[in-house]
Amino acid sequence: MGARLTVAQDQPEKEPEEVIRDYWAAAKARYMNGDFWDYGSPDWQALPLEDPRKMAGLVAFAQMWMRYGDEIATNLNQALAQPPLYQRATTEACEKAFRDLAAQQQRRKEAA
Repeated sequence: MGARLTVAQDQPEKEPEEVIRDYWAAAKARYMNGDFWDYGSPDWQALPLEDPRKMAGLVAFAQMWMRYGDEIATNLNQALAQPPLYQRATTEACEKAFRDLAAQQQRRKEAA
């Protein structure tokens, strides 16, 4: 007997209700497993809209907002207001500032 060939069958197109139900089920599973990025984070923002982790992060934030009120929204807004990573101080700049501060404190000790 020869090898049996199978032909890939086209998947029938899903109804919109089925697409939404599957998306919510996947988002709920991601939420329950903690498999999502924090809402508003750069990783969360980079996710495509159809990724269930995006909705899971949104649901987690909504739960926190219900529990903690506007304080959580204020904290998020402050975190998002930070300059982009490429505009923040480099490790070298931070180390130089630390060395300068330590030297300044040492001079104050010696002067006292």
